[in-house]
Amino acid sequence: MANSKIITSYSIVKIIRLLFVFLLIIVGTPLHATEPSIGFDHFSTGFPLTGKHAFIDCSSCHTGGQFKGTPLDCGLCHNGSRAPGKHPQHLLSSNTCDDCHTDSTWKGAKFDHGDVQGTCEGCHNNNIAIGKSASHILSSPTCEDCHNTITFNRVGKVDHASVIGTCSSCHDGVTAIGKHAGHLTTTAQCDDCHLSTNTWRGAGFNHPPSAAGTCSSCHNGVTATGKNAGHLLTNAQCDDCHFSTNTWLGAKFDHNAITGSCASCHNGSTATGKNSTHFVTTLDCSNCHTTNNWLQLLLFTHSSPDYPGDHRTATLCVDCHTTNNQVIAWPFTQYKPECAGCHASDYEPGEHKGPGDVPLLITDVMDCSGSCHLKDGLESNEHRPSDGDW
Repeated sequence: MANSKIITSYSIVKIIRLLFVFLLIIVGTPLHATEPSIGFDHFSTGFPLTGKHAFIDCSSCHTGGQFKGTPLDCGLCHNGSRAPGKHPQHLLSSNTCDDCHTDSTWKGAKFDHGDVQGTCEGCHNNNIAIGKSASHILSSPTCEDCHNTITFNRVGKVDHASVIGTCSSCHDGVTAIGKHAGHLTTTAQCDDCHLSTNTWRGAGFNHPPSAAGTCSSCHNGVTATGKNAGHLLTNAQCDDCHFSTNTWLGAKFDHNAITGSCASCHNGSTATGKNSTHFVTTLDCSNCHTTNNWLQLLLFTHSSPDYPGDHRTATLCVDCHTTNNQVIAWPFTQYKPECAGCHASDYEPGEHKGPGDVPLLITDVMDCSGSCHLKDGLESNEHRPSDGDW
């Protein structure tokens, strides 16, 4: 009897439970609407409750009594509807909150640029995040062209394509490397000559308008090619003779700019020199020639104390300089430099008498052009060097 009562009671309880389940199904209330039992292992769902999530009411996430299908991604809950989401001033980014935030607090986020959406200047505008300083070079707003996302101070590269303004606005020796102390004087921008932003070398120099100052300020053999060892002596600037900045050849020579003697150039090597039949002399070219024409000879003025005076105009140089040399081969050396040095063979003792009609020796009248006048007081022009009759 007792066993029958126990079985009957168990059956009644079972029936009541079945009816309760049936009633719940009829009214549409899911079985899982009740709170999970104490000690439920939430880790088994793939979403362990850590940080702030461990202290909130289940219904905050499982809305409407729904346990299955609850979103696991941060952004699907923290969308401003199910749970607090991004505020209006939040930077544009992906919805993966935990890339920057922890589940303990929104504050103290560790920023991850990989999830940022939009351009750099969308945040780095000195409002949301640090932007360009007042001394920043003029450039496009694309920060990553030069900067990395770790620090602004260490610029890994400079993309010149993003730079705005002239070269010298940065390359002034302060913001960026500028002209060194030995750089040629110029007001030109760097890219007028330096055609690459990767190296200063290999510049293509353009004289006008890049160069400023005189030619020799650069063409001194140090800054740029200067005069070679065999260059003629001159104080002139290069462009007085060299009219092209592409080549040294084709220069138009100006003798007025030359320093030194003619022979320093006209030596047969640097410039045309004396030919093989030229009069043998140590005198400089300018004593006889002009700079316009070798054949246009100057009227030579004798300055030697041995010169007896100007002879008649028909006399040629070789009449006295019989060996084609400036050193005269005197026929009668013992009488030089008197007239008799050349004209001793013309002397006629019988025609030359002194006081008392005594014949004079040639040694008495060696100076044909002045002996008579000096000794006899005669006003005779008979022996003038310019007179051809005597």
